[in-house]
Amino acid sequence: MEHTSLLEVLCGCHSTPTEIGVCKGKLAFRCVKCGFCCIEHLSEQQIAYILEDAVSDIYLNACPGSGKTEVVGVKAAYEINKWSNQHTGIAILSFTNSAENELRFRVNSYLGHQVEYPHFLGTFSSWLHGYIANPFLELITSYQNELNSDNSIRVIDTDCTSDFLHAFQTKYQYKELGYIKANEFYITEKSETSVIYVGSSPNGQAILDECLHTDTWRFPELIGLKKRFWKSGFATYEDIEYLTYKLLQNNSAITVCLAQRFPLIIVDECQDLAFSQLQILYEFHKHGTKLHFIGDLDQSIYKFRNINPIETKSFIEQLGMKELQLAENYRSCQAIVDASLAVLKKPTNSVIGKLEKKLEAPLIALLYQQGQEQQVLKKFEALVNTNQLSLENSRIIVRNNALREKLFGRKAHTKQTINTIEEYARFLYHHCTDKSVNGFQSSIRILARAVQRTYFSGSVHSGFDQLSKPDELDGQEWRATIIGVRKQLLSKEVLLDFRNTWSQWKANLKPVLNNLTTEATDISFLYGRAVDLGKIRTRTAKETVLDTLENTPNISIPCDIETIHSCKGMSLDSVLFMSAYRRNHDQDSGSHWWEWFASDNNHINEGNRLAYVAFSRARRLIVLGIPNPPSSPLNEAELQLLAQAGFRIENIIE
Repeated sequence: MEHTSLLEVLCGCHSTPTEIGVCKGKLAFRCVKCGFCCIEHLSEQQIAYILEDAVSDIYLNACPGSGKTEVVGVKAAYEINKWSNQHTGIAILSFTNSAENELRFRVNSYLGHQVEYPHFLGTFSSWLHGYIANPFLELITSYQNELNSDNSIRVIDTDCTSDFLHAFQTKYQYKELGYIKANEFYITEKSETSVIYVGSSPNGQAILDECLHTDTWRFPELIGLKKRFWKSGFATYEDIEYLTYKLLQNNSAITVCLAQRFPLIIVDECQDLAFSQLQILYEFHKHGTKLHFIGDLDQSIYKFRNINPIETKSFIEQLGMKELQLAENYRSCQAIVDASLAVLKKPTNSVIGKLEKKLEAPLIALLYQQGQEQQVLKKFEALVNTNQLSLENSRIIVRNNALREKLFGRKAHTKQTINTIEEYARFLYHHCTDKSVNGFQSSIRILARAVQRTYFSGSVHSGFDQLSKPDELDGQEWRATIIGVRKQLLSKEVLLDFRNTWSQWKANLKPVLNNLTTEATDISFLYGRAVDLGKIRTRTAKETVLDTLENTPNISIPCDIETIHSCKGMSLDSVLFMSAYRRNHDQDSGSHWWEWFASDNNHINEGNRLAYVAFSRARRLIVLGIPNPPSSPLNEAELQLLAQAGFRIENIIE
C-alpha cells in the first residue's frame, strides 16, 4: 500500500511488473540500471519519512550510510509532484556546492526534470542572498549604489586581504591584533559573547574579549565600523545572516510574505546549521513555515565555525519536531558500525550494519613510534591489497592539514601572514609532490590567491575556497587567467629547482611574472598591470626553498590523504585514521587518538564526533595509526580502551 502510493505519484505505475525490463513507468530507466524497482527497494524507515505529512515539523535522525540523500531526493520529488500552488514552493537547502549537486542529481532523477519555479534547491547562502538579502537588506544597511539601482550587497570573505579594506579598519589598535578590519569579526546575539573574531591571529578571540572587557568604548567603535562597512555595500557571510535575522525580526510584513512563499523548508545536513541560521528559520516558523531537518547531530564537526549541535538539538525540542529515524547503515559492516558508536558511548544495537562482514579483522590498531609513519602507510597498503580491497577507494584520514603535510613530507604551513612569494613556491611544490585530485585543488587555490595578490591587490575579491576571484573579472575570465599563469610557471624549469635560496628563487620568479603583463604570453586580463610581488619573509633570504617547504623527502603515499572535513560524505572501502603523535593543548581538538574515545561524564565532545565521522566512512576496514612513544608507552587501560572498541592491536616493528 505504501509503495503503491509512491509508485503512482513518482512513476505513474500501480504495481511493479515481474520483469523490470518491461516496465513503462517514468522511472523505468533508473530501475533497469539498478536491476530492481527503486521504489520497492526503499526500507520501511525510509518510506515512513517520505510519506510523512509535509505540513508537520520533522527531524529525520539519519545515521551514516542510511541512504539519507536518496531519501531526501525521493521526498522532495514526491512533494513537488503533488504540489498544486503555482506561487508558493518548497525550499530544499544544503550547505556546500558538492552537497547541492548531489542532492540536485537525486531530486531531478526522480522528477524527470530540473527543479523549477516555484520551488528552490540550492545552498542556504544562495537562497538567503537571492530571496532576502539582495532584495531587502538595503532597508537595514541604508546602502545606495550611486552608479545604478543595484543595491545588492557585495560579500567579502574573512580571508580577504585587499588594500581597500584599510578604509574599513578600527581607529585604534587592539593590543597584539593591531588595527582590526571590518571583515575580521562579526556580531552575534549569542549570550556568551557578542563579537566573534575571525582574523588570522590564533589567540584573537581571547585578546579581543579582554580588550572589550577592559575598555567599554571599543564595542561602540566596532559596531560603528560594521555599520560603515554595511552602508558602503559590503558584508561578510556572517554579517548577512545577522542582518537578515534583524530584518525578519523587525519587519513582520516581509517575513509573512516570505513564509507564505516557502511554506515548507527542507534542510539537509541540519547538523551544520549555525546559530544565526537557526534564528532565521525560527522567524520563518513563527509565521507558518514548516521545517524538515535531515541529518545526524553527532556528525557536527564545525566547532571552529562556532557551530554547536546542542543549539540545533534545543531548537528541535523547542519546536516540538516529530523525530523519525533512519537507523540502518547500508555502507558498513556491523563491526565498523559498533566501533563508530563506541566513540559516541552509544549502545551497539542502536544502528544496524547491513553490509556483510567479509574480513576476519575489520578493525586494526597499529602502534607506532615517531619516525615510523612510513611503515604505518606501508602496512595499511599491504592490508588493503591482502584483503582485495580497492586502494583507489581507500583514504588516509587526518584531523588537520598539519599532519597531512607531514605525511607528504612537507612542512606544515603555519597560520601567519601570507607571503606572496612563498605562495608561488608552495603551488609549484604541491604540484610536484601531490598528484591527487585533492592536491590539485589545493595547489590551484594557492596559485589563485598568489595571482590575485600580485596583479589585483587593490580589488574586492572572493575567498580562498572560491579561488580569490577579483570583482572585475567573471568566473570564466579568472579561470582562464589562472590556467595561463599555471602553464607559464610550470614551463620554467628554473622555478622547479627548490635548492635555490629564496633570494635566488625570487630573482628567477620576478621576470616571469613581469612577462605575464605583456602580450607575449597571451594572458589578456593581465596586460599592462603592475606587479606587486612583495618581499621575502624576514630572515629567510639565505635559506633554501626546499628547507622551508620540505620536511622528510621521498615519502611513498599509497592513496589520497583527506582531512576529516574533506572526507565527509565519502563511502570508502578502507580507512587509515592517523593520530597526531602528541596530544594537543586543546583537549577537544580531535587530533590525538585519546580524544576520539575520551569523554567527560558521558558528554560527547568535538573529538568524539570527529572520530565518528572518520570511522563511519569505511565499508570494510578501519586501521588506526596510534602513537606509542617509548618514553610513555600505552598503559593497560589505554590498550583496553582500544580492545573494547573491537580493535586488534599490532605493533609496527622495525
